Amino acid sequence: MLRLPGAVHLLAAASLAGACGDPGVTTGFSTAPPTTIQEPGSTGSTASTGSTSSTSSTSSTSSTAEASGGGSAESGSSAPGTWDMGTPPDFGGQPAGCQGKIDFVFVISSWYAMELNQAQLDEAFPKFAQIIGDEFVDFDYHIMTVDAGYTSGGLEPACWLCYKSNNCGEGCEDCGGPKDYPCDEETTPCDSTPGAGVTLPANFNASNKRCDLYGGNRYIIKEEPKLVDAFTCIATLGAGPKTAVAMHSLTAALQPEMLSDGGCNAGFLREEALLVVVILQGHSDDLSPGNAESWWQFLLEKKGGDPEAIVALVLSNDLDTADPVCPGEKYFLNPLHAFADTVTHGRFMSICEPSYVEFFQQGADLILDQCALLVPQ
Repeated sequence: MLRLPGAVHLLAAASLAGACGDPGVTTGFSTAPPTTIQEPGSTGSTASTGSTSSTSSTSSTSSTAEASGGGSAESGSSAPGTWDMGTPPDFGGQPAGCQGKIDFVFVISSWYAMELNQAQLDEAFPKFAQIIGDEFVDFDYHIMTVDAGYTSGGLEPACWLCYKSNNCGEGCEDCGGPKDYPCDEETTPCDSTPGAGVTLPANFNASNKRCDLYGGNRYIIKEEPKLVDAFTCIATLGAGPKTAVAMHSLTAALQPEMLSDGGCNAGFLREEALLVVVILQGHSDDLSPGNAESWWQFLLEKKGGDPEAIVALVLSNDLDTADPVCPGEKYFLNPLHAFADTVTHGRFMSICEPSYVEFFQQGADLILDQCALLVPQ
């Protein structure tokens, strides 16, 4: 089992508990987010990254803006989030080169400041689901969301303190927590397993209900009759006390024990499918073990070493670019930006752009192109 250093691992549970009157905890739902996140001092990790684990060469920042974003002015694009796609292929009803299979994994931050991106997210998630439904209608797809907040056990302690004790009156809302926090939902071990596909989002402005997915998996499959509703449900993770480490959460989601029979994400990753990774995290990911190259090598190992079998779309801050869209002090490098630049078919856009829809549409075009070209090994 992967473990994050304790200070980060316990943040969500401690914050939720503090909201509900635990005398030993001072943080809470209504508490402002910390202005800094202390980076662990370790030089390695128990997480398997598929290559030698190393610390990122980036400098840590103390930005409070999770909603800082990143269209790179230094990545060769003519404008943030745009690229020359060419003409999407006409498959003529024949299976694509990826044998018509695509595995989408969305890693989405649920940290406080994602609230600043709420309008873009509310617009983008249903639109992207529509794009998948329209343009990938002949494809056999899997769609999974993973909470970038690498923590476990936050729901149960908060619900016990808020609803099952006398610390907080009638419920969490009396202590400043979400009124609709899903304490009445029946839970499973996978609901509190880091890296597991999300089917019970629980946070401020999250879905806060069980997302019933066709087929009983922790990810959407092609046969899902209500694609837009299902995707919007699992992707609406809200904004609250969950320190985001997108790349650590991604590598946790794709560990063998998670993907094998009996694992939380069993059957999600298919050998012959195109893997599409979508990252939405506003602040720089300085806490995930490894660096852009080790994360890329991890994904390559998952796809048999074939760089043509992976597409990565990253929305994050662009404060490391010459002309950033995001407000704030410039810094050296966002590791998520470096990751997008490292992936052979990676694309990066500022999360501070007013809309993500065009970026997702261009991403869909890239995926179609790549699926037509991919010859599974």
